[in-house]
Order: sequence, then structure tokens, then C-alpha cells
Amino acid sequence: MEKRDNAILYGVPKVAYGQDGCTPLPMCIHSCAKYLGLCVDYARAMTESGAAFRFVWNTACWDGGNVDAIFTFDDPVKVFYCGMRAMERELKFMARTPETKKEDFTDFIRREIDAGNPVIALGIIGPPEACVITGYRDGGNVLMGWNVFQEYLEYQACVRFEKNGYFIAEDWWENPDTTALIATGTGSLPPLTPIEVLRNAAEALRGRMCGTYAKGILAYDAWRNALLCDRDFPADAVFSLLVERMMCHGDAMDSLSDGRCYAAKYLRRLAEQHPAMAPGLNAAAGELDGIPAIIWRDMIPVLGGWERGEEQTRRLARAENRRLLARQIERMKVHDERAYGYICELLDDHL
Repeated sequence: MEKRDNAILYGVPKVAYGQDGCTPLPMCIHSCAKYLGLCVDYARAMTESGAAFRFVWNTACWDGGNVDAIFTFDDPVKVFYCGMRAMERELKFMARTPETKKEDFTDFIRREIDAGNPVIALGIIGPPEACVITGYRDGGNVLMGWNVFQEYLEYQACVRFEKNGYFIAEDWWENPDTTALIATGTGSLPPLTPIEVLRNAAEALRGRMCGTYAKGILAYDAWRNALLCDRDFPADAVFSLLVERMMCHGDAMDSLSDGRCYAAKYLRRLAEQHPAMAPGLNAAAGELDGIPAIIWRDMIPVLGGWERGEEQTRRLARAENRRLLARQIERMKVHDERAYGYICELLDDHL
């Protein structure tokens, strides 16, 4: 059969940061599932992928990639496996290695698009966060789709747009952060059981070190310690360094606010479906809800708002403000510890 040069899937829901979510992988899962007629809302995609329970801080540096969903588990592929299980699909994953050719990626993309299935990719535009490929031209040399970074000013030189808003990217292979492809049109699998979801949640929440990354509950200590390190906020610091600090701090707040909110929503839904587990599930949900409450009620006012502008950046640089924030981090850690305890009790009681 002769290969097409062009194909596009119209009607794939937009993926963009906003009130409906700020974690790209589950946003992409939700978008693809909706297009394919599967019942997977954002809360399910967040929680069943495990991303809702992630929290990571690189102890070696102020790392703008801390919040990437790929760090949810110690096995970097597991979050994608669990994410596809949320769609009740098998994982078909192609990673970019030194031996991978552009044609390997374009063949993968064309097969999926030609079969009517969007592709989830890491990278294409900007950093290696998840995006959705909805079409191709010129045999795959040009790609279309949705990417959370497509409207960012720093990427405008390499992006054009379809009339419906899809990005058009020609230099996607030259982007070194284009690192993987995930098919959405794979074979069906049964949904994750509540015990499987809780076991994955406990795995993500458990405090541990993975290389230089503090993960789960242990990440709170690393975040707190970074804020209290005055030498990282020198009085004569150039503003760009303070912006980096603000971005890492803001990303930590966003990942916790977004993740724990939707995890609590999912666990309460699970409690309605499984009355025998309801007390523990609702107790865990209540603890998780306490984390975004602290962020919005007690942390954001210290910074003067949720934005990441000059005012917030300058306020974060002040030692007295960072000490106030450190105390709130300690409170949030207690909520996650309690949620983790309830989840472990449920696993012990129902295995």
C-alpha cells in the first residue's frame, strides 16, 4: 500500500495550561481519550498515571525540570505505562536513542495518524514535556498538533499555526528534547483496579532519593532547605537568577496544587464506588485537599499573587518571606504523610 504524504485529524481537543490542568501528560491523555471516545477525564488521567502524587526536587541544583511527570516513579517509563492504563490501552513506546533515525519516528507517527489515532510525543516544541501530534505533511517532515509551549514567545520563530490553532513544526527532529513517542491506538487492557491505583500512589508518595532527586515526601525537606539557603539568594543577584528560583518554586506549588486537588477528587469518587474502602479513601482525600488550601491561603499571599512576575520574584528573594514559606512547606508535608499513611493502611487491609 502506497504511503500518504499528508494526513490530519481534526477535532482533537486543545492541550494548554489553564484552569483545567497544568500537567501536560495527563492533559494529553485526556485530550486523546476524548477524541477517541474514551471516558477518561483529567482527574482519572492524573491519578491513574500516578502524576497526581508526584513531588520531586533536585538537590543538586535549582532544576526547572523538577515537575516533569517522567520523575513520578523511579522507573521513568512507568508513568507512561500507567497513563496508558488509564486509557485502558497497551503501552507502545518509542524512545529516541543515539541509533534512532528520524525515519523511525516519522514511520511511527504516520502509521498511527493514518489509522485515525493521535500520537503523544515528548518535546517537538520546547522541553521534553508531553504534547499531541494530530497530523503530518511532507511524509512526516512537518508535524501538526497541540503543545503547551506553542504560543510561548521564545518558540515563535520555529512555529506556525493551522487555522484551527494546531501548531505546525518543521524543525521538530532538530530539537534535542524530542525524545519519545507514545501510540494511543493500541490494544485494549482492563482498567486499573483500586488496589493498583493505591499501590502506585504509595510508590510515588514514598519518601526516597533517586540519584540527586528527592522524591515523594522527602522532596518537601529538599524544597524547604533550598529556600532557606541564603547564599542562593545573594543581595547582588542578577534578576535572571532570581527568576530561575521563582520558576522552580512556582512549579513546585503548581504541581502540588494541581496534583493533590485532582487526586482528592478521584479518591472521593472511588469511595462512592467502594463503600468498604470509603473511610480510608475519604480520609486520604481530606489530607490531600489540605495541601492546595495551604498554597492558596497561606503561601500565595506571601508572594503577592499567583503570578511569577517581578513582584513575586522580588518577594521570594526576601529571607523573611522564604522563612514564612518554609513553615508552610512543613505543614504540607504533614498532610502528605498522613495521606500516605491512610493509603498504606488501605493496602494492608484489602490485599
